Amino acid sequence: MKIKKIIKNNFIYKKMPNSLKSKIKNMYKNTCKNVNIDPVTGFIIDDYYEDKEIKPGMLKISFVIPQPIIGSGGHRNIYRIVRYLAAKGYDVTCYVDPEGNWDKNHVKTGKEAQSKIKDNFFDLGCNIVFNVNNIQPCDVLFATHSESAYIVQRYLENVKLACYFIQDYESYFFPMGDNYLRTHNTYKMGLYPITSGPWPLEMLKNNFGIKEGNYFRFPINTKVYYNNEKNRKENRIVFFAKPTMPRRCYNLGVSALEIVKKKHPELEIVFYGDKLENYVNVPFEFTNLGILPTIDDLADLYRSSIIGIAFSTTNPSLVPYEMMSCGCAVVDLDFNNSVVSYDSSENVMLVDTTPDKIAEGIIKLYEDKKYRKNQVKNGLNFCKIFPTEDKMCELIEKYILEQLKKRSECKK
Repeated sequence: MKIKKIIKNNFIYKKMPNSLKSKIKNMYKNTCKNVNIDPVTGFIIDDYYEDKEIKPGMLKISFVIPQPIIGSGGHRNIYRIVRYLAAKGYDVTCYVDPEGNWDKNHVKTGKEAQSKIKDNFFDLGCNIVFNVNNIQPCDVLFATHSESAYIVQRYLENVKLACYFIQDYESYFFPMGDNYLRTHNTYKMGLYPITSGPWPLEMLKNNFGIKEGNYFRFPINTKVYYNNEKNRKENRIVFFAKPTMPRRCYNLGVSALEIVKKKHPELEIVFYGDKLENYVNVPFEFTNLGILPTIDDLADLYRSSIIGIAFSTTNPSLVPYEMMSCGCAVVDLDFNNSVVSYDSSENVMLVDTTPDKIAEGIIKLYEDKKYRKNQVKNGLNFCKIFPTEDKMCELIEKYILEQLKKRSECKK
């Protein structure tokens, strides 16, 4: 592509890495005078495309995905990148694994999968195949959960780049035993890891000596999740309570909140995130909101609360960050160097994993308003580094293209 043509196309120019922009600026100073130079926001247009004469539509990118589960944030993240790449012109195919029917309403055909995803998430705009036994040769093949890594491993000879889209440290889903070790072993397969947040990547580097990999931050929808003090209730605490998901440490949270409630009976403690009927034998008065119908309802709940409690021992979801973005002081567990997920202990209240210590942290935030306000301020500033959905997808695209280029150069 001619350099002048690139410069005149401002959309393409904005997507370039800064190093390439500088090179062009030095060569064509007058032409670039009125071009808006932005930081790196997406894919690299570089020697790889020019040398190989590759256009986006010529790259075949495939994903091995699980059965769709309605309401799953992890599935939504997979679908986001799939939709983005398909819209950019890549030849994208999703292979649905018929096994692992975690949802009782599982699909039985590719057409059913396509309809379920479209009706409950959005249209992916790509090919969907209900079979993993005949994955076609492609440039990039993604595993999206631990079992799919075994499927990807079978096709390594037919792909240029095998990636592992990691949203949780999945070994911790299981007690020590067959399933734990089966999942553990997927991290030894040599698949290129792209992780949700920095913590899983650090775990892979520390536990497996992995030297390559990248991470992305979750996208925060700031049009929905924003701070507004107008409806804040100074005695409300919200607990992301998931008794059906062991990694969310529900019982630990209930035990801690029992201590908190005894000391401060004036507090309203709100449970949400699971079915109403799943909150049983709670030894104190609480507000049961169950599963909230919309993300707007979630955001309103966060903006009405002073403290948000969200535990996860396998990697934070979007929940604590969305709480922060709405002005909540967030409480999470101090476990396995979890501070990495929050950049600094000044952005979050990290508490030891005992009911007494958790309660102590919550009570400190409640009683010490100045301390709480400072943490809220830090959390809001921290959330500013989180990308939009498009920026997240552009970053993942950038990682893909960088690795394809690197592997191509290694073969020369």
